[in-house]
Amino acid sequence: MFRSSYSIRSEEATMLLFDSMGWELIQSPAYSFDGQTRSETSNVIFQYTLSGEGRIEVDGSVHRLTKDNAFLVTLPSMHKYYYPEEGTEPWEFLWLNVRGPLAIPLWNQLIAHCGPIVQLPQESSPIRLLWSMFEDIQVHEERNLHALSAKAFQWILSLDSLLKKPTMLTDHIKNEKLHTAVQFMKNNLHMNLSLDDIADHIGISKHHLCRLFQKNLNLSPFEYLRRRRIEAAASKLKTTDLTINQIAVETGFDNASYFGKVFRSYFGVNPLAYRQQDVEFSAKHVFFET
Repeated sequence: MFRSSYSIRSEEATMLLFDSMGWELIQSPAYSFDGQTRSETSNVIFQYTLSGEGRIEVDGSVHRLTKDNAFLVTLPSMHKYYYPEEGTEPWEFLWLNVRGPLAIPLWNQLIAHCGPIVQLPQESSPIRLLWSMFEDIQVHEERNLHALSAKAFQWILSLDSLLKKPTMLTDHIKNEKLHTAVQFMKNNLHMNLSLDDIADHIGISKHHLCRLFQKNLNLSPFEYLRRRRIEAAASKLKTTDLTINQIAVETGFDNASYFGKVFRSYFGVNPLAYRQQDVEFSAKHVFFET
């Protein structure tokens, strides 16, 4: 994916509507927005810092916006967010704008509970949902306002749940052992990994490894690995000219026959049919939950 911003225009009046979102990199003090002078009404904004640093002034108090920090504001309201004059590195962030009569009360509830500034891990469920929405628009070319609005509402519920129950802050990411295991598996999809290989890499027993995955992801380590392999294979089928056998090898399957059997169990068709069917399987990249 690449940095850009998108807006869906509609005059439809609904309780909660997706308005716009973007992924941007800013390094000029000319970037500045005043919440009392903007034209939008009944809009709410969430902006999450990926890297660098920005500033936001809310009710007279200035807050630094560094990696993993986000702000929640309503429009109109007394706030101003901007790239600081003394900034030394670009400010990279992901933002979402939602509108409608239900948006303001929902935002006010969140702000009343946690304040205008929140901190979230990049692998937390709300941030993963934001990237998913961005992907829907940019990669999958989603233009259905109702579908995007439904996902925006799902995102708000996810954020609300996470902020009101801090202990739920994506335990699988907070758990360093599991995070290391996940990265090891993603980086070695082509290898014939065993439970012992993964467990040895992170310094725990394979039984502990299985409990770790089941408790936090509700999946076995092998099922998690299989889903990542099938995702990678599906992408290669759509974006490369590699043979089925080459893709099988590159994504860790013993042979094309076994690869085809596993692939069919996920998509209902064999790899060749998946590659050829542009209507039913139009997206170049497909992701499975978790």
